Amino acid sequence: MNKIKKAIIFTFAIFICNSAFAADYKIGYVDLSKILNESPAAKAAQKKLEQEFSPRNKQLEAQAKKVNKQKEKLQKESDIMSKEQIESLQRKIMKAERDLQRDAKEAQEDFKLRRRDELGKIENKLKEVILSIAESGKYDLILTNADVTYASDTSPINITARVLKKFNAK
Repeated sequence: MNKIKKAIIFTFAIFICNSAFAADYKIGYVDLSKILNESPAAKAAQKKLEQEFSPRNKQLEAQAKKVNKQKEKLQKESDIMSKEQIESLQRKIMKAERDLQRDAKEAQEDFKLRRRDELGKIENKLKEVILSIAESGKYDLILTNADVTYASDTSPINITARVLKKFNAK
């Protein structure tokens, strides 16, 4: 029983000491998604991607319209078409749909890769800004929204606005 009391007192003493030492730490929080949504660099990257993929999206839309026209033709004219013509048109439609799905999937994958590349460049610059603020502000720990479940926008540890301002200045 005496050993249990000593263990409890020892554990309690450790928690008290850790609380006293924790007051000496300087902690900051950065909402990366807010910066990526609000920074001119991220908006410019998004616009660049939209312009880059706009012709490809228009091409996919044209393919989809062509398939829909073929489907309408089949539906309207199937009464006057021969069985062979119907089967031929059905095969043509199925092939066009497969091609459209494949092309759309490739376009989506290409877009994701390019987006990741563009955001990667921005995130690297953002990390440099965060590190410089951490060093100049003598922070012991900087957390991002990937690591934090909740952080108030008005909390003194939230340095997102400061990081965004310095990031936009670069």
